[in-house]
Amino acid sequence: MTSTRQLNALKALSKIEGFKNDLNMLGKTLDGLSLWHPAVPHIKQCHSAIEMIDAIAERFERKLVVTIVGPSGAGKSTLLNALSGVDSLSPAGRRRPTTQQVVAFSSSEQDAEQLIQLLGPGSVAVKSSPGSALLEHVMLVDTPDTDSTAYETHGALVREAIGQSDILVCVFDSENPKRKDHVDFLVPYIQKFNGESLIVVLNKCDRQDELELKHHILPDFTAYLQDGWQTSADRILCISARSHLQKPDWDDAAGPKHDFDQYEELQQLIFGNMNSAGYVVDRRLDNAETIRDFVFQEVSRELARNRRSLADASEQFREAEKTSYREAVAAMKKDDSHQLLGINLMVYQKLAQRWIGPIGWMTAIWTRLLLFGAGLAALFRFGRPVSQIIGLVAAWRHYKNSKSAMSDPGTDERVSAGLRTYRLATMSNWPNIAESMIGGGFDSSVRGVRSVAPDENAFHDKFAGLWSASLESEMERSARRLSGLLLQILFNAPALAILGYTGWITVQQFMMGSYLAFDFFIHALWTIGIVLLLSFFLFQVCVRLAASPESVTRRAFEKMKQKADELEGTTANPVREQLDAALELDRMLSGLAAPLNRRDPS
Repeated sequence: MTSTRQLNALKALSKIEGFKNDLNMLGKTLDGLSLWHPAVPHIKQCHSAIEMIDAIAERFERKLVVTIVGPSGAGKSTLLNALSGVDSLSPAGRRRPTTQQVVAFSSSEQDAEQLIQLLGPGSVAVKSSPGSALLEHVMLVDTPDTDSTAYETHGALVREAIGQSDILVCVFDSENPKRKDHVDFLVPYIQKFNGESLIVVLNKCDRQDELELKHHILPDFTAYLQDGWQTSADRILCISARSHLQKPDWDDAAGPKHDFDQYEELQQLIFGNMNSAGYVVDRRLDNAETIRDFVFQEVSRELARNRRSLADASEQFREAEKTSYREAVAAMKKDDSHQLLGINLMVYQKLAQRWIGPIGWMTAIWTRLLLFGAGLAALFRFGRPVSQIIGLVAAWRHYKNSKSAMSDPGTDERVSAGLRTYRLATMSNWPNIAESMIGGGFDSSVRGVRSVAPDENAFHDKFAGLWSASLESEMERSARRLSGLLLQILFNAPALAILGYTGWITVQQFMMGSYLAFDFFIHALWTIGIVLLLSFFLFQVCVRLAASPESVTRRAFEKMKQKADELEGTTANPVREQLDAALELDRMLSGLAAPLNRRDPS
């Protein structure tokens, strides 16, 4: 039958996988920031955190490991002996170090099997007593001193034991609680324990004056820990471990000074609250979450330190892009004279598609004449044959150069001129951007010219596309304005009126059996032609005023300037991509700041 602990463990494993996935995603993001120096140590930190969470997951079906740590003479072994009910369970005395091994207090040696495999059989002593039977879900572990003369030998044992722990009981001597070496030793471990998994014990409190202990020593010590650990312990208990041995062996003149002692609260925590299957899983799950949160906080703090420089670099990037873009557009305006004929042709093409009636027919004919007229005229001019042929080809070339702005904008000479200017302008702004990035933690190699080069193909296509879209939009707008219904009626009316009148007279006379003279039709035709030409001339004047190639081009450039924001991000190069990724990571972690800091009051 499946135990309650196993069922709880199964439920928690899915959350464990979620924590690991978060760390994996963070590691992948940091892996993409190869030019950002702080990324490398934090990638290693992600891997280490995943290994620690894996170790926690492997212990889900094992007892909760409560580890006692402290400096020499703090009373760790005495505390374990008091909790076990056996005065000699863990060596205690004045000889230092008193504890040579890691002592595991449990009812079965199997409970310490994982610890034995990790530290070696000779480094772990498993001990039990009648009281150990009460610890159904908990195993107590006593560790060597964190500051003894044998620390070089025992240090690895202490670190590994802490790494396998679910609850950390940090013991300090009330007679000398501010042991900086002990506080500093615990700093990297404290931050990986959930608040409820961290208990601070101030031992030998019976040796202090009660009022001084409560009003001076304890508050001062609490502030000292807060400053040293940059976090607060949920519980700081004042105890006298020796008072709870079977035989305290007090000196006749050195008994307890008072009876203020929170030992029973500590005992209740270990033998009561912690000693349940649900608590075991919750603590391990909370510790795994704390490890995940710790890594996120470390990366967030690093990004926060560099945030201003990175934000400045990003802003400089955007401003440089806009400035370079405007200069590129200005360069294009200087290179547009040879394409005016082609733009004029395309405007008339669009008008011919929209207009109906006589003016529509004339517009279509005029478009063809514009296309072939320059070349045909060259053929009939006197001169060298080669020059005449070149004249015909020139008409096609001008048209094709302009037509390329829509069908193949990448071949437009203006686009090439704009791109050259853009690259030069961007290079001139790069030194300031690079210095801001370096100030934000990026490698000094970003100063190189290669770092400024955008993705040529992507930028070229986008830039050319913007010009094509702007020019196409402006020509379409001009053609639409000049093709309104009222305008079409106004300009078509004279020719249609004469044509209608002539037709009416012709039909009327025909129905009456009277045939009109040939001269009548000749005169009518000339009249219609003259009126139509005059109407078309006036129409051309309107086109010239409202949609001349110069005005269409000018408005297209203005519209292109307004589209500078659409170009943002198109110039992305590896450096820009990493800068954006770092800022996006900073925004994401800043958004998680509140839940991540729920265990970090600092």
